[in-house]
Amino acid sequence: MSRPIEGCQTGWIMTGHLILVPTPIGNLGDLTDRAKEALAGADLVACEDTRRTGGLLKHLGIEKPLLRFDDHAGDAAFERLGLELGSGRTVAYCSDAGMPGINDPGFEIARAARAAGAEVTVLPGASAVLLAVVASGLPSHAFSFWGYLPNRSEPRRTMLKKLGAEEETVVVFETPHRIHETLSDLEELLPDREVALGRELTKLHETWYRGTPTQVKVQLGREDRGEMVLVLAGASAKRVVTEVAAAFDGKGLPDWATTYLAAAREGGMTLREAVKPLAKHLGVSASELYRLATEA
Repeated sequence: MSRPIEGCQTGWIMTGHLILVPTPIGNLGDLTDRAKEALAGADLVACEDTRRTGGLLKHLGIEKPLLRFDDHAGDAAFERLGLELGSGRTVAYCSDAGMPGINDPGFEIARAARAAGAEVTVLPGASAVLLAVVASGLPSHAFSFWGYLPNRSEPRRTMLKKLGAEEETVVVFETPHRIHETLSDLEELLPDREVALGRELTKLHETWYRGTPTQVKVQLGREDRGEMVLVLAGASAKRVVTEVAAAFDGKGLPDWATTYLAAAREGGMTLREAVKPLAKHLGVSASELYRLATEA
């Protein structure tokens, strides 16, 4: 639960403006012009890590006072925020990387500002979650994001069992020093599930590993550097694909394939987009599957 903004007298009308500013997840060229303008025009920049955001501002040639506002933000941080917004000033908030509010304190700072009556604006920009879903090659018409997996083994395994039952594609973050343990857990718990692992997204050495947990583990080797995003195929995709693969004879689409494609199209995908992941799972030509779908 977010805390109220302190330092504002009862009856004050908050005239300030909070702007949530997405920052690059790796490549500095991904910072938008609107983000640069917001940072340059802010009276104060709140952030998770003043060193990291300070480095970004220095790169942009911008000098601003910084306020550390991380997961352990205390009353003093909320009081400072309240005083700034209550005085009509503009505060920009940056997470360490990506879209503020996704797996970081941006949610709490925005909720507190809204509750106090301040204007809140969210700028569009980089998001490791969305990038990973699209780049994974897994169905993207429905997905869920669960943040970082638990540190300890037993809670992590319990979480993976839960995520393995989810119907939609699942996205999680994992640290480099735990990724090998997580892949080993997946080998045991979800050995046939298709997964995609992205490392160092948008950076010079961005790499993707795709396949079963065992295949991804082999591809990754001993690598233990860089930010990791793990994407798991949903239980429904695996179930449908498995049964379709058993029934597919190249002469026509079975009911399961028709159901899968219909669900994908209802989720916003075109037929051409929907047949691609299904064809990949079945090991058949996407153009052939598209032909059969249009004739069904």
